[in-house]
Amino acid sequence: MPGSGKSSWGKQLAKHKQYQFIDLDELIEQSEKQTIVALFKTKGETVFRELEQHYLLSTLHLTNTIVSCGGGTAYYFDNMELMTKHGKTIYLNASKGLLTNRILNSKKPRPMFQGLSKEEISQKLALLLAERKAKFELATYTFHVPTESLQSFINKASWLV
Repeated sequence: MPGSGKSSWGKQLAKHKQYQFIDLDELIEQSEKQTIVALFKTKGETVFRELEQHYLLSTLHLTNTIVSCGGGTAYYFDNMELMTKHGKTIYLNASKGLLTNRILNSKKPRPMFQGLSKEEISQKLALLLAERKAKFELATYTFHVPTESLQSFINKASWLV
């Protein structure tokens, strides 16, 4: 989900494991020479999701790499099944309240939430959580944010080989 800490936690885990780190959103922006916000605005969410899958597929053969996906990547197409087949997947399960506050305070633009009030963000997150939950629960590992700290997450990372 957006705001769960995927990029932050992924970077730290990659550093700890001495793995390469790829932020899928950054890969898309660099390759398409447009921000995610601009892609949503000019091409729409459907085209963005197709691009997202294209770039995700380009990472599946990599080893010793942590790929941080966008908040909806796992939900669309057969992305979650592909990721789980080709590697280990992690679901950072964060509460709606925590996600709402992180989105409101984010320096990173969140195209799906632009211009929304706190209440509207909270309502949208509730809908997204409900519809995406089954896909997220297919993850190899689930960590509860903020119940489990970044440090406990890294300490438990011995399973990642």
